[in-house]
Amino acid sequence: MKLRNLAALLIAAAFLFAVGCKDKAKEPAAANPEVKAKAADTEKKEAVEKKEAKEQDEEKEEAEEKGEKAEAKPAVVDLKVLPEAVLAAFKAAYPKAEIKGASKEVENGATQFEIESVDGKLNRDLLYTPEGKVIEFEETIAPENLPEAVQKTLAKDYPGAKVLKAEILTKGEVKLFELSLQINDKKMGVTIDPAGKIVEKEPAEKPANPPVKK
Repeated sequence: MKLRNLAALLIAAAFLFAVGCKDKAKEPAAANPEVKAKAADTEKKEAVEKKEAKEQDEEKEEAEEKGEKAEAKPAVVDLKVLPEAVLAAFKAAYPKAEIKGASKEVENGATQFEIESVDGKLNRDLLYTPEGKVIEFEETIAPENLPEAVQKTLAKDYPGAKVLKAEILTKGEVKLFELSLQINDKKMGVTIDPAGKIVEKEPAEKPANPPVKK
C-alpha cells in the first residue's frame, strides 16, 4: 500500500515537473533579459543601417542632380583670347548679339580672330584682323529672302530642291550665297553669286540611314 502511494506521489511530481518545464518553454523570449538586450541591439543596428543607406541614396541623388545641372549649363566662352579692338568692334556693330565662340587663327602667316554669335534667330560668324577690321562675314538668311536671281537659278537647276540652310558669305567686296539643299533622299551644297551664277558645287551625299523600301 505504501509502495503504491509512493509511486503515485512520484508520478504526480514528475507530471508537475514536466508541465512546469513546458510552460517555461512557452514564455516569450522577451522575458529573458539577455534575449531582450540582443533584440534591442539588433533593432538599433538595423535602424542605423537603414539611416545610412537613406543618406547615401540622398547624396547620390543630389550628386546626380548637380551633374545634370552642370551638363545643362552652357559652356563659358573665354573672351580673353580676343584683342580689345576686336571685341569693341563686334559689340559696337551687334550690341544685342550673344557670343557663342571665340578663337584665334593663323592663316598664311596672318593672325585672325573668329567670333561665332547668335543675334535673335540669326547665326553670325565673323573673322577680324587684330585691329578689329572685318575680313570675312557669314550670316544665315531665310530661303525666302534670297535674291530673285538666286531663286531663279535654284528653280531652273534644282527643281523641287528643299533649302535646308542658306548663308550669306561676304569676303571683302565679294558676296556669295552658300546653300545646303536636299533633293529626294540626297543632300548637296551649292554656292551662287548675287547674279544667279553657280560658283561652286559640292557632291551629293546620301543619308547615313536611307529609308528601307517595303
